[in-house]
Amino acid sequence: MSAPALERHKRATGRRAKKAAETATIESLFPQLRARKNVPRAAVAANQRARLHGATIEAVARHGYTATTTRELVALAGVTAKTLYRLFDDRLDCFLATYDLVVSEGVRRIATAYRGADASGSADARTAAQRDWHAGLCRAFDAFARELALRPKRARLALVEVLAVGPTARSRIEGAEAIFVAMIGQSLAQAPDPVELSPELLRSVVGGIWYVARARLLDGDPKDALDAGGQLLDWMLTYRCPAIEALGDVRTAPAGAEEREARRRRRSAGTAQEPARTRMLHAVARLAGEGGYGSLTSGQIADAAGASVEQLKAEFGDVRECFLAAIERLSARALGGALRAAAGAPDWPASVCRGVRALLDEIAEDPVFARVAFVEIFAAGPAGAQRRLELMRGFSAVLARRAPAAQRPSGLVADAIAGAVWSLAHRHVVQGRARALRTAAPYACYLTLAPIIGAQAAVQAILGECERSCAGAQRRELRASAV
Repeated sequence: MSAPALERHKRATGRRAKKAAETATIESLFPQLRARKNVPRAAVAANQRARLHGATIEAVARHGYTATTTRELVALAGVTAKTLYRLFDDRLDCFLATYDLVVSEGVRRIATAYRGADASGSADARTAAQRDWHAGLCRAFDAFARELALRPKRARLALVEVLAVGPTARSRIEGAEAIFVAMIGQSLAQAPDPVELSPELLRSVVGGIWYVARARLLDGDPKDALDAGGQLLDWMLTYRCPAIEALGDVRTAPAGAEEREARRRRRSAGTAQEPARTRMLHAVARLAGEGGYGSLTSGQIADAAGASVEQLKAEFGDVRECFLAAIERLSARALGGALRAAAGAPDWPASVCRGVRALLDEIAEDPVFARVAFVEIFAAGPAGAQRRLELMRGFSAVLARRAPAAQRPSGLVADAIAGAVWSLAHRHVVQGRARALRTAAPYACYLTLAPIIGAQAAVQAILGECERSCAGAQRRELRASAV
């Protein structure tokens, strides 16, 4: 055997030995199955499938979906890899099947709580729900909070880790979201004074609820969620106001040329005159926006930035940290632009409207920021989810700090508002509608203001600010035509 071939053989043998050692240290979650006579194959397969579901939940809870391997799954389940591939197409198929199981069981428990003591789904039960729609929602929100507190590993898989799967899981996430949207919408319609909330608004509210849940799970103490159910319900009900219908006719003025040029100048970066760190941050964001986080390499980033791999390692340590630092930089720039746009407004509600509109404009006009901050960040695994939480909490902290002292929202309400606005923007980005975000600005402003100053006052503030922005646009047009 030649020297190069011998070296390759040694490396391969070493890798196999390492993998075998790693597998040996993983203790199965279940006792090994013993062969028994007359046991139907379907029963054996169901048992093996259940073991793999349990193994998936445990492995993902330990270190996230992206770091979970097939080898670990079969070791935890006490089955062979051949068994896994007989029952599922691959590791992803196993994860998605586990997700479906977790969601269906959680939805069943929440629906049972919503119906109350009579969980039969009979006409009598539905009539009782109609008589007391608020009590039904209270039970449902409390049941949702219990899912987080009592089954945190399952909840984390369904609410956090599924985001790392990417577009493959989008339809499943949207399906789970639709179940909650339908339940809440039907409940609100049963109220004595029903107020119809648009599907866009309801989906954003559900997004806010899920964000609060994800935050509690990522904080590592989901038992805190037991107190969140009632607070989240109270927050959601602040949006019930007939005046919201007026927002459907609002037309927002397009951004002025000066605003767009200012944002364009802030986005231009990565020139040869800038420090290597700045160039690398610009390069990793652009490359991730074009090809996805999973395709990034140290050499690719270094080449695009006109730097060396050694410089990248010295500045960030690895690709993931460089990527997360780039998202933090882009988010800080967007938030800074929103705060500048809010300055000079006649009052606090108007400043919120201007800031939210500027933030949505930044997302709509910068496809790199939109892609990395709303899609690719989840591909970075648990670290990406944690960084996203920190960035959104920065937004909610600014919101709470700048609100009038007598009306400052609690931390939970501020988080729910941030999650609702993020959800609205996220849907536009993943559905390819980012350019239409400006038209959604009135609803984003309503999501932000209504829980703080009241729904009626929020609508009036939004209408007033829209009138001012349209008048300003007309003045700009007149000045331009006069030149």
